[in-house]
Amino acid sequence: MCGMRFQRGHLLARLFHSVAVVALGAVCFASAANADPFEKSKQFPAIDEFRFGILATNLEGGGSNEGDYAINGELLFGRFRPNYADPVRQFLLNPRPHIGFSINPSGGTSQAYTGLTWDFKLTSKLFVEGSFGGAIHDGPTGDNNSDSYGCSLLFRESASVGIDLTDKLRVMATVDHISNAGLCPENQGLTNAGVRLGYRW
Repeated sequence: MCGMRFQRGHLLARLFHSVAVVALGAVCFASAANADPFEKSKQFPAIDEFRFGILATNLEGGGSNEGDYAINGELLFGRFRPNYADPVRQFLLNPRPHIGFSINPSGGTSQAYTGLTWDFKLTSKLFVEGSFGGAIHDGPTGDNNSDSYGCSLLFRESASVGIDLTDKLRVMATVDHISNAGLCPENQGLTNAGVRLGYRW
């Protein structure tokens, strides 16, 4: 069981690493093509976007009591500064902070989280995102429990691909994952995925 968890965690780490490499390569390509791959955004601490959606829970199938879905809500704030002239620095050093929650109405694990979101426009309508931060949850944390998340505080990563429906309304497919990266005796991990709507002020 521990070996299976390690393999799943290793595969997820490789997936997020691959997404980061592709995104950075796209930034460099856009720079060479003199494109503008970045969203216009308010400046921190102003609220820039609100998101709401439904996520299917426990895609890894590890937890035994996670129910079928979770309700997700998220606020994204403006960037720390308006712009960097260099698009690589703009991508790496100018993410949007976020706070959010996922509530499991079936009695499974709910979480509150915060972190940073990096975004990149592939076209005038299509965009991709990645985020990294931390989460606190109400799931089991005890030792010698196959459903245990090990720690109350966990790392959280997410990836999204979306499309702008209007100047203010957008829809996106999102996958997120929480785990402790092996820092606690148990490390069940939880992966959710679903669809969210975003509204930009």
